[in-house]
Formats: sequence, structure tokens, C-alpha cells
Amino acid sequence: MEETKAKNITHMLNELYHKYKDNQYIIQRLETHLSNLPNTLEHENKKYYERISRINELTIEQDNFYKVFLSKHQYYYMPYNSIYYVYDGKTYTIIKDDDIHYQLLTTITDEQKLIQWKHKTKQNIIKKIKERTLYKSTPETYTIQNILGFLQTIFQTKTEAKYFVTIIGDCILKKNNDNLLYFVSSNLKKIITFIDSIVYATTGNSIMSNFISKYHESHKLTSYRLIKTNDLLSLDITKNILNNIGIDLFCVATHYSDRYNNAENYLNAKADSYITNRILYFAQNTLQSIIDEFINQCIDITMDSETDINWKNMHYIWKLYLSTLNIPNMIYSQQLLDILITKISHKKDSNNVIFTNVTSKYLPNVSSFLSFWEKYIIVVNDQNITEQNIDDEYEIDELMSLYKNYDKKLSQINDASIIKMICHYFSPQVEVIDNKYVTNIKCILWSKNEDVTDFLQDFKHNKKSNIEMDIISFDDLYQSYKNYINAKILIEQKYNLIVSKQYFEKYLTNYMSDFIKFDKFISSEWLHI
Repeated sequence: MEETKAKNITHMLNELYHKYKDNQYIIQRLETHLSNLPNTLEHENKKYYERISRINELTIEQDNFYKVFLSKHQYYYMPYNSIYYVYDGKTYTIIKDDDIHYQLLTTITDEQKLIQWKHKTKQNIIKKIKERTLYKSTPETYTIQNILGFLQTIFQTKTEAKYFVTIIGDCILKKNNDNLLYFVSSNLKKIITFIDSIVYATTGNSIMSNFISKYHESHKLTSYRLIKTNDLLSLDITKNILNNIGIDLFCVATHYSDRYNNAENYLNAKADSYITNRILYFAQNTLQSIIDEFINQCIDITMDSETDINWKNMHYIWKLYLSTLNIPNMIYSQQLLDILITKISHKKDSNNVIFTNVTSKYLPNVSSFLSFWEKYIIVVNDQNITEQNIDDEYEIDELMSLYKNYDKKLSQINDASIIKMICHYFSPQVEVIDNKYVTNIKCILWSKNEDVTDFLQDFKHNKKSNIEMDIISFDDLYQSYKNYINAKILIEQKYNLIVSKQYFEKYLTNYMSDFIKFDKFISSEWLHI
């Protein structure tokens, strides 16, 4: 190679000489250039090495600048929504690209060393930032603990909070290769729906298909994982918090998923056995073994031919059993019936199945409440609605009080049990709203409307001569109502409940709208009609 180059140079000189050999001026100029050529080449060589040295120096400086700048300014980018994010060691927030450019150019200008490569450096760093997605972020301890602290208001233990956030990370990163289904309550699913909206806005992907709140026959029980939350969840408060820390949760979730590879690994490595057994309940127990345990725990075989349990009651006991285990229903009622009749003696009565020679520890409570309901509760329907009872509704604790006054012997029943029985035996004619209000019923032991009507008549009679009264506040009227009922209890020595302030105000709004002033006051004109 070098010999060929030398021959080419010699050949070029020979060609030049032969071309201009008869031109003394050009020959003289050629001699001059050749005599100066060593100095010229030496100068060019020096400039070349200086330029290479400068490029190397700037390249090293630029590389250091990248590392230091991206370490001090943790910028990230998500291609789906074309949004930049910045992390300050505590919280992830959205940042405008103009702000990043300004920070970049200002830093380059202040440090001076890369002024020559200012534009090139800026472009290269923007490119590097665009390669750093939120998936590659590693949250600091402060951020992780903040997210786990929030989740511990939803879950009973820190372990379950970590398990849940790892599940979210698996779903975001599409790691659910085993097609696991996470069984959650309806309230938690609403929270996950809100998390899903954050995930979708950030990545364009949804995580909802991984979470269920109802059993379907196409599901494999072994693929279920049970996610239990605290009983009391404030959805509004939770959503407000997620509005502020949603991206933080996103980053902690993907970090945990990467750290433990997946939620199953976390569960096996970190969770106590009682937590693992609860989560993996359906993976560790077959449908047949669950039903066998139900029979063993809840159904007593007797020799008394008079004892039996009809299917309606048996189905309720089954639901109650699942509730005590805090697990969801995993079988349709007909399939459950088909299995139970293979295990318990039974007979058919007018197409109704009755299980014979059996009883249950749960039946006394059920029978007592159903007896109370049959005697004192009227289900209001389209045929018997009247103006007098249309506004009658009862709170669960009011029904509880009425029932316990009816049967003082039974103390095991609670609000949750009453809700379950109402939903099982009387739905859909009777509705339970927000696990607090029961509608479409009237209890003949206590007409709330009549109570308030009687009080208002008494109040009007006693205050009619008070001409100084112009308006009466709802609050004062309600206080007078409570005093009236308490006095009535003392005089009559008879059990009586007091309607809630909410119901009292609803009554006033519905029946005294013509006399309402300033939203919360009753005009004294009402006293004189």
C-alpha cells in the first residue's frame, strides 16, 4: 500500500516535470514549491494534530457534560404522548421542552467549554433524553415510601401494598404471561380504573383486563389472585391523591416489577405464609375441596327428620361462608346446587330443592330476621305506593335498632349481615344504596313520616301565638324535633327512634317547599295556615 502511494507521488511529479519541462517559469515555481513543501507539510501536520486533540478534548468534555447534566437534571420522555417529565428526587412532574432547552443552553453558556459545540451538544442531549423513558427511572426512597404510605391506607399490610404496586408494574410492562386474573372489590376496581387512565394517558396501553370483580365460567380458578383491601375506602380522597402522585405510582410500580421480575416472585420471596395463602386461595384449593369445607364448617347432619334447609337458605349460608373467609363467589348458583345435591340428602318440593336431615349454626339468625321482616316490613311497589309513604326510606342502623328491639336475644347479627340478607332474599324489589340506605320498604313499627308530621303539628300548635318569629332555621326545627321525641319517650315509656337530620331536611324540602326561605329556613307563615 505505502509503495503504491510512493509510486503515485513520483508519477505525479514526473508528469508535471515532463508537461512543463520547456516552461522555465513553471519549472522554477515547481522547484520553489517543492523546496517549501517540507515546512508546509510540517505546518499542516501540526494543525491537524491540534485539531484532533481539540476534538478529542471536546468529545471528552461533551461526554462528561452529558453525564453530569443528565444526573443533575433527571429528564424523561414518553413517546406515546410526546411529553417530557422531570424528577427532583421526590416527585415526577411534566416539564415543557422549551424549559429543557433553556436549561441546556444556559448551562452550556455558563460553562463556556462547549460553546463551539453548543447546538450539537443540545441536540445530542435531547436525543439522549428521548431515549430515557419513565420505565428506566429509578425512584428514590422518599418517593417509594410516599407511594407505599398512600397504598397502606388501602391495604392492610405493607407487604400487600408492595405486592399490589408490583402487579401494577407487571401490567404496565405487559409481563402477565401466565394470564393471571386479580380479583378485586368493586371499590378497588374503581381506583384501578383511575390508575388505568393515568397509565393509558402515559403509554397508550390499558391494564384493566388484568383485574376482575366477578367470576366467569371461562376463568380458571388457579389463575385467580385475591387482592384484599381495608373495609373503608374513600374513593374521592383516593382519587384526589392519585391526581397528584399518579406518575410517581407509575414509576414505583415499574421499578418494583423490574426489581422483583414480577409480582409472583415478590409474593414467594417476601410475603408471609398467611398473606400468600390468602392471595393464592384459589390456586391452592379446588372447587370441590372448597365446597367440602363449606359443608364441614356450616352444615350439621342430624337424625331429626324435622330439620331441613331449603335451597334459598342454603344459598345464603354459602354466601355468608364466603364472606367470613373474605373470598368472592367462584361458582354459579345452579352449578353449586348441582354439586350440593350429590353430597347432601335432599328432596324436591314443587320444583324447590330442600336439603333434609341438616341444620346450620347460621339458621337461627336468618330465621329470626326473616320472621321480623315478614311481620313488620311492607315492600312498596307500583301498586301500593301512596303519597304518605313515598318518602319512607330506612338507614341500615335504623333497621338494626328496630330488629334488635324486636329480638333482644340475638347479638351475633350486624349491619353487614342484614345487608346480605336483604340483598339475597328481597332484591331486586328492595334496594340497598351505598350499603347504608334501604329503599322501597315501609316498617309498620315506625313511620318516619308520621313522626315528623306529628312533631310539626305539635310545634305549630305551641308556637302559633309567637308573633315575633319570622323564620325558623332547619337546625332549630330539628333540635326541637329531637326534644319532642325524647319527651315522648319519657312520657310514654315506649321505645322510639329519631330520624336523621338528612331525612328530616328531606321531608321539609318535599312537603314544605312553599314555605322554605333562603334554602334552610321555614317561613313563620306556615304557623298560621
